[in-house]
Amino acid sequence: MPNNNAIDTTVIESLKDIMGDDFGIIVDTFTEDTGKLVSSLSELQKQNDVEVFTRNAHSIKSSSANLGALQVSVLAAELEAQGKSGDISSVINKIKELNDNFSVACKALSTFN
Repeated sequence: MPNNNAIDTTVIESLKDIMGDDFGIIVDTFTEDTGKLVSSLSELQKQNDVEVFTRNAHSIKSSSANLGALQVSVLAAELEAQGKSGDISSVINKIKELNDNFSVACKALSTFN
């Protein structure tokens, strides 16, 4: 199994044991669905849609944690907290960091299939 800091391999091993041959479906779904949420954050920030921004950040946080993408989850939690504060005007750099980490996590997850 690849050693990669982007993904908690303990979580992956557990999921693979539980899901068996369906593990790849989970990875594909995460990459596609969570990817859409990650992509939405920049536009939501520009529109100052705090409610949907916060909800999407929460979903990213949860799905990333479930797949062992812990750094992505931490960044999403920070964005969620910022959304809960009601001010998302200064989160551009954090969104970029989240996007970068999400890409790394997806590449790492693809090696576990």
